[in-house]
Amino acid sequence: MTIPFGKVVIKILGARDTLICDITTSDPYCLISTKDSKTFKTEVIYKTLNPVWKDEEFVFDVIENSQIISILMYDEDKFSKDDFMGLVRINIDEYKTKGQRDIWIPLEGKNPNKKAKKRGDIHIQLCYYSFTSLTNYLIKNNHNLILKLSKQLILDDFGKAIMYYFSNCSESGKELIDIVRDLASYEIEQTNDAKVLFRTDSLSTKVIVSIFKTIGFAYLKEALCPLIMSMIKNDINLEVDPSKGITEAEAEQNAIQLSFFCSSFITAIKASLVDQLPIEIRQICQIINELVEKKYPNDNIKSVGGFFFLRFVNPAIFSPEALGLISVAPNSNVRRTLTLVSKILQNISNQVTFSSGKEEYLSSFNNFISSRFDDFKIILEEVSSFNNNNNNNSNNDNDNSLFKNLKIDSNLLMKYTDTIITLISEKKQNLIDNDDNQFNDEIISRYQLILSQQKQEPKVLIEKSKK
Repeated sequence: MTIPFGKVVIKILGARDTLICDITTSDPYCLISTKDSKTFKTEVIYKTLNPVWKDEEFVFDVIENSQIISILMYDEDKFSKDDFMGLVRINIDEYKTKGQRDIWIPLEGKNPNKKAKKRGDIHIQLCYYSFTSLTNYLIKNNHNLILKLSKQLILDDFGKAIMYYFSNCSESGKELIDIVRDLASYEIEQTNDAKVLFRTDSLSTKVIVSIFKTIGFAYLKEALCPLIMSMIKNDINLEVDPSKGITEAEAEQNAIQLSFFCSSFITAIKASLVDQLPIEIRQICQIINELVEKKYPNDNIKSVGGFFFLRFVNPAIFSPEALGLISVAPNSNVRRTLTLVSKILQNISNQVTFSSGKEEYLSSFNNFISSRFDDFKIILEEVSSFNNNNNNNSNNDNDNSLFKNLKIDSNLLMKYTDTIITLISEKKQNLIDNDDNQFNDEIISRYQLILSQQKQEPKVLIEKSKK
């Protein structure tokens, strides 16, 4: 686990013996920032060389080793450029293990090579809070805390945050695979009817679908978009419901063509699996297949289809613009045709035909659907086949790392870490581990840091320049 991140709290308390910039006194204020942060400004303290500040507390993300916080002091001038009074550069690494420190630091000039001028000292309090322990709590006892959360935090934001957090915990991607396995196993244990397994929203489906959509975007675009774009270009309108203003003869003719397009999508999907389907999707499908087979041996392939077709392929077919696969939405005629295609493909995946009732007009496709059961079984077995050592999608035979497409920069990773802490804390009455007071204290204290950080007002940039 390699996420050595945290937050640092700095209070600017005052300064002493600062430079005289206005005949006999100065009007000092401070600007504080890191390389990647916004710049924040303290209150101006007028007519003093020994300013005292109140409530000037700032929280910054610490996202790299040897991160520097810069504090620059200026003298405010109403009608001319503000005068530079001095600066300090604080390396957070020097304070990570020292708890809260109350220190005076000499102010320096901008050029450290010049002869030092006495600029006074600045008084600050500093404390670093590590977020590393969060990872240990989240993986503790086979992700027991997250399993507790799975029924209360069925949120897209939480699922996405979990995906990015754990895919960046290690180079191999093992931590994300482990949590997917534990979440899926937990849902299987809690489900008593195979027919509804993974069919409702849950944390496991949120995490897995986030992974599929993010990693599988290029696959969907390559496999499905040529056919979708062709249908849009040719304004394919294949209504098969006679109640929508077409004759029985037109419905029959359209059904023949609709079957052709369904077959075309099946062919495109089959042809793309070997060379284009990401190995991470294969591995997750294999996990689902194996876990479901232990409890419901006759429904394992259907469960894979519930993810691969119901939640991954079919949404890309009937709403490709929503996933960003195409830039312009299909018109209503093509949308209807794509929707019908997705309905038929989903029934094939579920290994069921249409019954009489709400969509009885689709029962004319039952022979076509039945004839394709074996095709889809082969597709889903192929989708569930994973071998990390001999997979054609591996660009480097010596590189077994997974989820490389989910690697993000440190700023984004901290954002998702904040999301996890915030959502856990907001549910703390129900979810925080009653047996672990240390965790309770840490999650609450770190949530308070996030709230403080959100309340910080960024310095308003002004046209006036500084010396």
